[in-house]
Amino acid sequence: MKATFALAAVFHIVLLVAALPTPVPQTNGGPPFDPAGVKNVGNGHGGQFIGGQCLSNADCGSGCCAGPSGICSGPGAQTQAGKTGCGFVAGGAPVASAPPAAAPVNNGATAAPANGGPPFDPAGVKNVGNGHGGQFIGGQCLSNADCGSGCCAGPSGICSGPGAQTQNGKTGCGFVAGGAPVASAPPAAAAPVNNGASATPANGGPPFDPAGAKNVGNGAGGQFIGGQCLSGADCASGCCAGPSGICSGVGAQTQAGKTGCGFVAPGKRAIADLLV
Repeated sequence: MKATFALAAVFHIVLLVAALPTPVPQTNGGPPFDPAGVKNVGNGHGGQFIGGQCLSNADCGSGCCAGPSGICSGPGAQTQAGKTGCGFVAGGAPVASAPPAAAPVNNGATAAPANGGPPFDPAGVKNVGNGHGGQFIGGQCLSNADCGSGCCAGPSGICSGPGAQTQNGKTGCGFVAGGAPVASAPPAAAAPVNNGASATPANGGPPFDPAGAKNVGNGAGGQFIGGQCLSGADCASGCCAGPSGICSGVGAQTQAGKTGCGFVAPGKRAIADLLV
């Protein structure tokens, strides 16, 4: 009885193994297949992971079945490690249609810049031209109003960090496409306010970040690094660096023209004085 049961179990396992797809040996080169992906070969369901064997693009989650032997690959690595590019098709395998190139849509979005500069990130198409400030850096924009950074850089309209607005062929913030709403530019420098905040240091050192004007002189420790301070009590880092009073990381207190922590504006008491 036990022998009969054992033979039946072995026969059942043989049937299961026989039902699995048989991987095609790599007769043409390229990196070795990951054997864990055998179950995903040739079903065309896009379930195969990178490194697993494929019979066409339709097998791969990445959409790229690379030659010369058929291995799922990231599109950016399709010609590395002996691979010959996406589009491999084994004899008789279903061919997955390649995704169409991003075409212009009603909001004016496109995949490639018309006038130069870096390429747009196609994932941002939905944020183009709505003026809601939802576009991320690298996405297309029709004006500053589209960008979370507030900077739509020319020559073709791409959201950029203000500090990188002239890099990689960009021509600076302020790009406006025909008919796009123009976002009002932020003021070039914050005007002095009653709390003594200023955009420009009086005695040297790096310029203050004008976004921190609201945190100057309240002693609440809410000022970020780069914002103006009247004493160390203003800074979240606890370091108000001279010569003009700017919140600094302790390790950077003498960099970029700063003269070290401990700056106290006239009329303010130092933190040490407040603790005695």
